[in-house]
Amino acid sequence: MQNFEKKPIYLYRHTHNGRTHTVPCTTSLMYMSDLEEARRLHKKVATGLGPEIFIPTTGDELESLLGGKGLSVGVWHAGRLVCMRSVQTDREWVDESLRKMGLDPDPRGRTAVTDHCVVDKEYRGNNIQFLTNYEIESMIALNFDKITTTVAPMNVFSLQNILNINFQIIGLDPRYGGYYRYTLVKSFRSDASIWTNGHHVVPIRDVERQQYLLSHGCVGYKLKRVHQGFVIFYAPMSVDAPQGMRHINQQSRRMPV
Repeated sequence: MQNFEKKPIYLYRHTHNGRTHTVPCTTSLMYMSDLEEARRLHKKVATGLGPEIFIPTTGDELESLLGGKGLSVGVWHAGRLVCMRSVQTDREWVDESLRKMGLDPDPRGRTAVTDHCVVDKEYRGNNIQFLTNYEIESMIALNFDKITTTVAPMNVFSLQNILNINFQIIGLDPRYGGYYRYTLVKSFRSDASIWTNGHHVVPIRDVERQQYLLSHGCVGYKLKRVHQGFVIFYAPMSVDAPQGMRHINQQSRRMPV
């Protein structure tokens, strides 16, 4: 794993009185000594959010992430943690998480799982989710081939962020007590391409049509806000140019909205 020194980063902070100003922050790896700050930030971010949007990482899981079974990057301002991004890297833990996502365990142990990314609301709008993801990827890409995660359909801001960093939707099913979650994956090394000439635009509320497209070799790759709400762009993903997409287009369009 590459060395990761503290790095300066300058972010906007939005305070309750309407003030927005630039503040000096730092990014760094996190360790067990940062556990209390991790717990504090999780509690602050999770306040008021139900499980249909966000299920916070438990205290025991935070200990595992900071104690060697994962990797965490933090963004700090004035000694307080304002953003934390973590991935699970322990093989047994990753395999358990993959099973919960409805995926097969990786026999080669080359898959990591995004556990969470939480941001203090005063520092949102700085693309910290984008920046911390690439910090994490730069450290794990030599030892892992892909990274997976789940996002709630109702959490459109996190979904937008995760699609912006080139994850693809590969599943949409009830998880975590019956709440729907998108399953997404990003491969660091893959011969497959997304063939966007045959794309489909599907309302985010249309679960049945999305599941149909996913079962026919398509992935979700883009989220867009339109007058009626949010839509997701789907397209086939394969090594070779897909055949028979016209048939899938026609069948998809016949499905009820």
